[in-house]
Amino acid sequence: ALAVANTNSNVIYACRRVRYELNTKGMVFRTTNGGSTFSNITSNLPDTLYYTGIEASPSNSNEAVVCMAGFAAGCKVFKTTNGGTSWTNISYNLPNIPVNCIKYTPSSGQLLVATDLGVYVLNTGSTSWYSYSQGLPNVIVSDIEFNQAMNKIYISTFGRGIWETSLSL
Repeated sequence: ALAVANTNSNVIYACRRVRYELNTKGMVFRTTNGGSTFSNITSNLPDTLYYTGIEASPSNSNEAVVCMAGFAAGCKVFKTTNGGTSWTNISYNLPNIPVNCIKYTPSSGQLLVATDLGVYVLNTGSTSWYSYSQGLPNVIVSDIEFNQAMNKIYISTFGRGIWETSLSL
């Protein structure tokens, strides 16, 4: 997973997934010089789960979120506000299911996650995720994209195609 900061294109976050067969742990990296050198910023993150997505804040290059697959309760989404020096667990009430993708909503700063049971939203300042899956089939959601000019959100599913709705979060 890769994420380039909107506010500074020299800041890039990258995740390497755990490889059990090679006995290598998952790691998260950050560069501030466009990729010439990367620093390991895994610090207090779980390193035995699959990192499935990373997203840089649209307004702050030191803020990022990472999501994970697997069935470790309470280990789904983590956030840094200091460039990865430390991470805060913001999984809160998410169900113990894989999280496949994470996105900041354009302009509002809310977080959306694609999970094996649909889409969940975390409002800015909240400590409770809520389901945003009404009207979606009960299948795995693998990705989320936005078209801000058309006020649309697109959600890709496993086996049921791509779904579109107005962005009204």
